[in-house]
Amino acid sequence: MLWRTKSIKEMLFIAVDEGKKQLEIDRMAVFLFDKQYRMHGTYGTDIAGNTIDEHYFESVIPEQWYASRTLEEKEYLAVQENTPLYHDLKQVGFGWSAYIALWDEDTPIGWIACDNLLTGRPFRPYHHQLLKQYGFIISQHLVRHQAEDRLKRLNRDLEKRVLTRTEELNNVNKMLEKISRLDPLTNIANRRVFDESIADEWRRAERHQLPISLLIMDIDHFKQYNDHLGHDAGDVCLKKIAHGLADIEKRAGALFARFGGEEFVLLLPGQDSKAAVFSAKKILATMNEMALPFPHNEESETKTNPIVTLSIGVSSTVPTQGSSYKMLFNTADKALYRAKGEGRNCYRLLL
Repeated sequence: MLWRTKSIKEMLFIAVDEGKKQLEIDRMAVFLFDKQYRMHGTYGTDIAGNTIDEHYFESVIPEQWYASRTLEEKEYLAVQENTPLYHDLKQVGFGWSAYIALWDEDTPIGWIACDNLLTGRPFRPYHHQLLKQYGFIISQHLVRHQAEDRLKRLNRDLEKRVLTRTEELNNVNKMLEKISRLDPLTNIANRRVFDESIADEWRRAERHQLPISLLIMDIDHFKQYNDHLGHDAGDVCLKKIAHGLADIEKRAGALFARFGGEEFVLLLPGQDSKAAVFSAKKILATMNEMALPFPHNEESETKTNPIVTLSIGVSSTVPTQGSSYKMLFNTADKALYRAKGEGRNCYRLLL
């Protein structure tokens, strides 16, 4: 019956309740020790003979010699005849009292306490061997259940740690993925994101026969800006432009990214040339409103605008079967060079 129990509590209850019947013992209780060798109640017997829950009970080891003897001399059984009998440390009668030590190898883990309070039946010679065997059986079951409980706790702790570690790794991976998709200087989408997006959006546009547009932007005379103010100032300028233009286009699927150096791109899935030109004009107007000062260099032969400006190449198409997004990019790039060649601070559209 004890082998079928699923928990220490169930096993201890049956050990007390059935042990009294099978061994013809009036009262029985099981106490377990903690690391400080304090006694903790589990299940026991009240003065009426009922098996009760005694987990409320806690005490130091009693001073009776026959109780401490089992621990000091590593004995399994100590019996005292004609001795006071107790319940919750209060004397309730006289009779014989027995303590059966429970061991895990050389470590004491508890006691089984027995007495004859109810019937006064004498302690029989056969009780010696039966109680020792019973103590050994209970010790085995107790150690097994404790080991199983420890294993379950370790598994739960391990599962929690694995789950926590997995969550931490997932969070780190998400963060790394996010970082890998952002331009470290401007904190907007980078070239990798643009390359993935234009390929995906091109296939979608081809499949559904939708327009797709692209704007390529280049800061005018940016080398001169860097040469005059230094690369730190150039980095600040790039950040300000990225911040100012990041939300310029809020339509679904639109992507504003840094392509590299002083070049930015704006991908407009589902938008035709009219929408693309509208965006280009809006960008030029925003740059004019930002009015980032451009350094004046009297020694330079190049005539520059007093504020930082952009040149924009615009291209738009509806993909045909077997075509490539590179066609869209190359056309926008050609339009950018035309804008550069025709005065800068403007856009040009090529279809």
